[in-house]
Amino acid sequence: MTFCGKSRSGASGLTILVLISILSHSTLAGATEKCLIIAMPEVRMTGDGIEPYRDAMQKAGVCVKPIRMPLARVGQAVSHGEIDGALAELEGFQQRVDRPIIRGNVRVGLVDGMLVVRSGKISRISDLTDESVGVWLGSDWSDVLLADHPKVVRVPRGPEMMQKMLRYGRLDAMLLDSYSLSVTGGTPDGFQAIPVTSLSVYSWLAVDHADLLPAFDEGTSLFLKMIIEWRLK
Repeated sequence: MTFCGKSRSGASGLTILVLISILSHSTLAGATEKCLIIAMPEVRMTGDGIEPYRDAMQKAGVCVKPIRMPLARVGQAVSHGEIDGALAELEGFQQRVDRPIIRGNVRVGLVDGMLVVRSGKISRISDLTDESVGVWLGSDWSDVLLADHPKVVRVPRGPEMMQKMLRYGRLDAMLLDSYSLSVTGGTPDGFQAIPVTSLSVYSWLAVDHADLLPAFDEGTSLFLKMIIEWRLK
């Protein structure tokens, strides 16, 4: 009887040790798991938020901490190591960053650059004369297209603020991508939206995490699928 009692006691002790070992390894793994800090656009709509993006990446096996960030800050934040990548930046983003980064293989979108002006005589950028044209601060493609225009207003809060400034008469026109235009109310009454260029958008990742790129691409694809499904509801 005494022997049996000791055997049961020994088995229980062994079980506890195994459980402690498993918990310790799990805790250590959780503590050492790298969560990538990924910048997301300020412009948003229901269905393309932080939680769906985090869930999509988790399904792909990548831990991310998405944060909303002004467009003008993204390049600087990547350069300084404050973030590990970006969900949506234009082709050529690497030229604005002082840190090695790699482009994802999944195109997030193909959008038009739109010139929004009052309905009338203007049908292209070259028709602009002395109009005050709002652009999203940090939007390099807008600066290139308006390089010779004398009245460019760089707006820190981007499309949402530009829409308000346009309606209140503080801007005569604005230049932005078609996605941002659509999710901030569309073309205001009395104005027209004119396509002036095409823009390819990709996700970007610091080269330090290049080994995660296949899973990162998979997460991006899952996220885009979630957005499409939400829009079809």
